Amino acid sequence: MDKKVVFVPHCILNQNVRKYGKSNESIKEIVKFFAEAEIGIIQLPCPEVEFNPVLNKGFERKENYRNYCREISLKILKDVKNYLEKDCAVLGILGVEFSPTCGVNRIENGKKIVPGKGILTEELEKEMEKKNFQVPIIPVNTGNVFSTLEKLNLLVKNS
Repeated sequence: MDKKVVFVPHCILNQNVRKYGKSNESIKEIVKFFAEAEIGIIQLPCPEVEFNPVLNKGFERKENYRNYCREISLKILKDVKNYLEKDCAVLGILGVEFSPTCGVNRIENGKKIVPGKGILTEELEKEMEKKNFQVPIIPVNTGNVFSTLEKLNLLVKNS
């Protein structure tokens, strides 16, 4: 399989939806990494923007938001399956650390960083488990480009 793709959170490719609305060097390095490796980038939807324009305001307490993330996770997995059926290697799905929606290992809870997964990440993992299907979810720390690029290098090497 020569064709490779990765699913990337909306805010990595569209900085305007980021919590602080600013681009940073690590985002540019991530996009550059995939371009140079000739890996296709599939932009994920942003549940925070689509569900409610007020970012990070207690989403975790809203069952409707969790249900919405579950619907999005089903769509993402359908898209993954479609790429696999077209003989593309799906290297992974990126998550954004500290995001209450897309965090992989750590999330922001109020003003604290705590261990945990974002709601979309949890729903993706649940749906993959139900389907006996696995795609790696890779944490991206936009504050630490070296750590992120190291993980992405390993991902590509092992594909």
